[in-house]
Amino acid sequence: MEAGGGGNLTGLVLTGVEVQQNGFHLGPVSLAVAPGSVGALIGPNGAGKTTLLRVIAGFGPRPAGELALDGERLNDLPPERRGIGWVPAGLGLLAHRRVEENVRYGLQLRGDPDARAKASSWILRLGLERVAREYPTRLSTGERQRTAIARALAVEPRLLLLDEPTSALDANAREELIRTLRELLAAESIPMLLVAHDAVTAVSLADRVHLLHGGRSRFDGPLAELEDRPVDRFAARFLGYENVLSAEELAAAPSGPLALRLRAASGPGGLAAPAHALIVRPSGPGVEGKLLARRARGRTVLVEIDGLRLLGQAERGSSLPPVGSGVVVEVREEELRGIPGEVGTVADAS
Repeated sequence: MEAGGGGNLTGLVLTGVEVQQNGFHLGPVSLAVAPGSVGALIGPNGAGKTTLLRVIAGFGPRPAGELALDGERLNDLPPERRGIGWVPAGLGLLAHRRVEENVRYGLQLRGDPDARAKASSWILRLGLERVAREYPTRLSTGERQRTAIARALAVEPRLLLLDEPTSALDANAREELIRTLRELLAAESIPMLLVAHDAVTAVSLADRVHLLHGGRSRFDGPLAELEDRPVDRFAARFLGYENVLSAEELAAAPSGPLALRLRAASGPGGLAAPAHALIVRPSGPGVEGKLLARRARGRTVLVEIDGLRLLGQAERGSSLPPVGSGVVVEVREEELRGIPGEVGTVADAS
């Protein structure tokens, strides 16, 4: 679903949303999240991701542009009338109330006669029955996160907003939460918009991503498209490209065979290349270089060629010489990505 006017579109639709707050300008931002799908806001600290979530929830400054949910204009509605479930980065749990009381808190505020039954249902669905009588301070980080999500979903929202839902979790807890959210999405046909602090969360959950940098929109679309064609150097780093070179770095490198090939593949914003695009072997076909370092585990190595320091991968089954020795590097040119982002704009923040 493309972003546009509210019309009869279902889900969340933002059109030309702009915000001014304490000298910070956000926008214009246009995006859409369809029912049952996930959108992820990505970008560096200070990009405006949380500001945008708060504006959508009704807790931020009044924006220009249009916000619509299921065709209903949100701009003039107070937070309690927007039908939005909100899980802030700090979770906002009430420390003096038990898990079951936290989950039914929103239901009680609106006088729902079935508050207890609905809360119990979500406690069961989020796997919190064992800790239902505990206070938040007695919970693990993952349990606190699931409690906050259960509270947000218990009020039967039309939209779920999550601010960095996995940032404080270890790898196992993060995988468990991502699996839980995916199961909920399969059962609940509501849109979800989250702030993702890392590529793992965005890749694991989002159907579409919206890249913000310095308050400016840099990309909105399928994650696979951004992964295949990073719009700027920040996007390339965020998505895990190990080698991200500016046009200036490439131009300053001596005109050896590798540098010439990289320049030919680059765009106005530079070049992105994953480590597996550079296959390092002790001898044979390839560009000559020097082995500078190798990681203690895995195949990733650091090499220097034509004055450029690049991360590559040791060829499977080969035994590389000691650090400081000569090696050869085969370049898989189909894996190189030219970066279109203009130099000197937002392409170099991280």
